[in-house]
Amino acid sequence: MLKLKAEELTRAEQLMREGKYEEALQIVNKLEDLKNLTLQDQFEIHRFKSSLLFEIGRFDDALQYIELAYKESHQMKNDLQIIDILISKSSLLLKSTRLNEALNNIIKVEQMLKKINHISSKEYKEKYASLILLKGHYYWNLGDSNRSLEYANEVLAIAEEIENDLIKISATKLFGFNYSLKGELELNIENNKRILALAKKLNNKQEIIGALNSMGMILTEKQEFDKALNCLKEALSICDEIKSFKKAAVLSSLLDLYLEINNLDKAQQCLDQIKQIRNQEPTKWHNDLYQLEKAELLKKKLQDINKLKAREIYKQLVDKGDSAIDIYYCSLINLCDSYLKELQKTNDLKILDEIQPYIKRLMNIAKSQQSSWLLVEMYLFQAKLKLISFEFNEAQKFQSQALDIAEKYGQTLLAERVQIEQDELLNEKIKWEKLKKSKAVMAERLELTDLDNQIGRMLRKRSLLK
Repeated sequence: MLKLKAEELTRAEQLMREGKYEEALQIVNKLEDLKNLTLQDQFEIHRFKSSLLFEIGRFDDALQYIELAYKESHQMKNDLQIIDILISKSSLLLKSTRLNEALNNIIKVEQMLKKINHISSKEYKEKYASLILLKGHYYWNLGDSNRSLEYANEVLAIAEEIENDLIKISATKLFGFNYSLKGELELNIENNKRILALAKKLNNKQEIIGALNSMGMILTEKQEFDKALNCLKEALSICDEIKSFKKAAVLSSLLDLYLEINNLDKAQQCLDQIKQIRNQEPTKWHNDLYQLEKAELLKKKLQDINKLKAREIYKQLVDKGDSAIDIYYCSLINLCDSYLKELQKTNDLKILDEIQPYIKRLMNIAKSQQSSWLLVEMYLFQAKLKLISFEFNEAQKFQSQALDIAEKYGQTLLAERVQIEQDELLNEKIKWEKLKKSKAVMAERLELTDLDNQIGRMLRKRSLLK
């Protein structure tokens, strides 16, 4: 690569490290349009552009460019470059939940690494650690936390041996994903502290923002609101300092915190800032996030007209069907919640029929993502809906299905909760029979099912979706 091209690419890489993604993208687009690029030049540009697009969440575009780089690496017959590209491609496929394709690429990496014998021990271990990390993420995607954690431990041991802090961060984040999946809040907080310390050591401000945002979300779930507020305000300050694309996500976490403590004025201020970002960066994700949070705020207001406006927004996001998966998921859950609130007021069981299409869509998400935790939660949700109409046997069947999946994938805390709900149903069978005979109103039935807490848990777990 000519000196000028190399300098420009180096500058773009530095801008990406600083979180200045749009500036970096402008540079790489200009480089891509240059004439007389060698095959190696094209490879370097396409590989970098794929990484850049990955960072800003454009996964399909990132896959297109990694495919170009993969073809170019084959043309140059460079095994090390092929391995690097396969690792990147596998990460993208995992992020897109194309798990079978990802596994095929992971196997290719493993086979190629076995044949490599002309690189240093450290370089080999770095690539091997990347392979093991991919396996860990693959099993996390399947919901197999125990297997994933085994790989996370192996990666961390390699990273410590070769003193590679970037790999340490990657391994530690994988621990965090699994603690979230298992519902281990205390372990997750301690894990985020380790990520934060490593990120500060590397002065990686994007990772610092991510760790603080995660801490804020976990502390909000634990109802430690003052600590959560401090984390999110610090993250927001760093976002402003480096003009991070993560600012809207942090504002979303902060807005959710203010809704939890019923500070609607502060929540509105966060929403106004998200709107301002949306107007400056009119991406689909920013617009959908703004609409979702607008609905969340409307839902909190007392007047029925606001709740109807919120429902209409959720419907629009669902009917479009092309939102980011966590936004689509939250809209579906909130629609179910909205109809249940209507059921509580009207006592009209036909409303349960209106919920069914949304339940089917949620089940499709669980199956397409091979998400064991979501399958468990959905079976528990459906068990509670069956109780509302006094279908005890059907409710018990759903509970049994939930327990089978939780135990199969080693989700101990989730399995324990299912068992508690099974015991509660048996213990409260007589109470349910009395409610059935007395034709109890929906408010009584819904209170006994504890559906509000079920919906709250499902909403809090949206960050686990890929």
